[in-house]
Amino acid sequence: MDGIFLQSLEGLGEAPLVPTGAEVWEWLQGEKEAVAHEIPSDGPLCRAAISGGPEAEASEEGEHQIEWRRRAQLETRLREIIEAQDRLMDGAYGRCSDCGAEIDSRRLAVDLAVPFCITCQKNAESEAVSCTL
Repeated sequence: MDGIFLQSLEGLGEAPLVPTGAEVWEWLQGEKEAVAHEIPSDGPLCRAAISGGPEAEASEEGEHQIEWRRRAQLETRLREIIEAQDRLMDGAYGRCSDCGAEIDSRRLAVDLAVPFCITCQKNAESEAVSCTL
């Protein structure tokens, strides 16, 4: 998913107008509410909850896996938004959470909750790939 942001960033031309802190907060709050609303309230909370025992059908188990992954993605996004709001309140918004450098405004235009500068994002992605090998 993060690779999509990097590709989108390359397609932007001039730096867009930088929104005010209040505008960023409002956007993040709106997205937080939308994501929280999408998280199923009755779905499995952990991977262990998806296995229904030996009598569970394969298609049923596959559906639970998909539901669990979707829930995990939504919870991750919700956490990213809350962390961005925390950075905004702390005065650290727009600065890389890793190296402290200023995040390019074009990158923030793609995703206002992005925590890393482009260099640290690339490093994190390459580390994630090497860990999965």
